[in-house]
Amino acid sequence: YLVGSTIKPLIALAALEEKIISPQKLIYDSGSIKIPHRYDPEKFYLFKDWTIHGWTDMKKAIAESCNVFFFTIGGGYKNFKGLGVEKIKEYLEKFGWGQKTGIDLSGEVGGFIPDKEWKKNRFSSPNNIWYPGDTYNLSIGQGYLGITPIEVTVSVSAIANGGKLLKPKIAKAIVDENKKVIQELGTEIIRENFISEENLEIVRKGMRDGVIYGSSVILNNLPVEAASKTGTAETGKKDVYHNWVTVFAPYKDPKIVLTILVEEVKGLQVVTLPIAREILSWY
Repeated sequence: YLVGSTIKPLIALAALEEKIISPQKLIYDSGSIKIPHRYDPEKFYLFKDWTIHGWTDMKKAIAESCNVFFFTIGGGYKNFKGLGVEKIKEYLEKFGWGQKTGIDLSGEVGGFIPDKEWKKNRFSSPNNIWYPGDTYNLSIGQGYLGITPIEVTVSVSAIANGGKLLKPKIAKAIVDENKKVIQELGTEIIRENFISEENLEIVRKGMRDGVIYGSSVILNNLPVEAASKTGTAETGKKDVYHNWVTVFAPYKDPKIVLTILVEEVKGLQVVTLPIAREILSWY
C-alpha cells in the first residue's frame, strides 16, 4: 500500500541523521510549493499541502503533518538541499521497508521502494526520468511506493523502543502436548544502533505533539499518554483513500505499537483514529 504521511517520522529521522536540517530550523509553509517545468520556464508544477502551516520546525511538521516541510527536506527547494531519493531509500531500508520482516506467518510479501534505476527500466522514454516531483511524492508516502502494515509497525516500534529493529513474531514459545514449554522463541534484534537516540527523541516528541494538538488529538483522552502519526494515501480512485494510523503507548514506557489501515475510505476522514482509541482504551 501507499502509506501517506506515516512515512514522515522516517523522513524526519533521515534528515536529522544526515544533518541537512536541525530540529529548530524553521521552514515557512504557505500551503504549497511550485517548481518550474523541466523544459518550459513559463510553466510550473504545484505541490499542495492540506492547509497553511506557517513557520514550522521538525516537531510541528510531524505533529501537524506538514507536506511542504517534508517536500523540502526530502526533495529540496530553492537553496535548501533535500535528502534525494537515494538517501530516502537507504533510510527506509534501514527501518525494514521494502523487504519481508520474517514474521512467522505464511504468504508474507516484501514492500517496494522506487528509485531512479527502477523508473528508468519500468517506463518508456520520456516517462522513465526520475523527476523532482517523484521525490516530493515519495517524501510524503505517495507515488510508486508500496509498503505492508507490518513493515510500518516494525519501523515505528524501533522509534518507540529507542532504536532496535525487532523481528515480529506470532508465536511466543513451542510447547508439547502437555503445554510444557520446549523452547522459548524470545526476542530477535534485526538491527540496532543505527539511529542516534537524540534524533529518535525529537521524532518521538513530534509524534507525541501529534496527540497533544496535532492530527491525532482524538487520542489525547486515553488513560495513558500516546504518540501517533496518521496517514492518508491515494488509491487512484477519485476522492477515495487508504486511511492509516500508527501509535505507540504509553509514551514514556511503550508496551504496544498499534497500526491500523482502513482501505478505500471515501473522502478525507480519519476513520482509523476512533478505532485506535477504542482498542487502546480496552488494552
